[in-house]
Amino acid sequence: GETGILEGLVFDNWQQVDHFPEDCKWIIYGLDFGYSNDPTSIVKLGYYDGALYIDELLYQTGLTNSEIANFIKNNNIGQIIADSAEPKSIEEIYRYGINIRGAEKGKDSIMYGITLLQEYPLKVTKRSTNLIKELRNYSWQTDKEGKQINKPIDMWNHAIDALRYVAMYQIGRKQQFVWA
Repeated sequence: GETGILEGLVFDNWQQVDHFPEDCKWIIYGLDFGYSNDPTSIVKLGYYDGALYIDELLYQTGLTNSEIANFIKNNNIGQIIADSAEPKSIEEIYRYGINIRGAEKGKDSIMYGITLLQEYPLKVTKRSTNLIKELRNYSWQTDKEGKQINKPIDMWNHAIDALRYVAMYQIGRKQQFVWA
């Protein structure tokens, strides 16, 4: 069978790569909390040669905050920007000695984060299978006439949300920063 491409995808600026570069200008991690139905997702995001490189590190349901903290410690994960909708979880993980802070979300933060991510080529490691599945399925909502509206469907977005948090923190707050 042939692989089809879903119309109305949010991201068409990505491609698979074999590995994550070792000499990125910066690397920050994003965390989206989940538990029962939604997975907890941790992604590594780095800037290298004009592109954003992404590596999926965790995508799993049923994890407690202590298990998340242990995963972070055991994998030497650095600075983390997490979903600020869970301040209690962020505080608990912080108390394990983890460098974690909540994402600054405001009005239209979903669209803002998407826009930031669309400004760069996205290079996704081939081992990031869940993120790749999300990128292949994350699409825009449609109105009653079937026309796309400027709002994504709230599905296929756990690793993507983790990416948005980092983009808003690292790129959004440094709009005046000149990339070399």
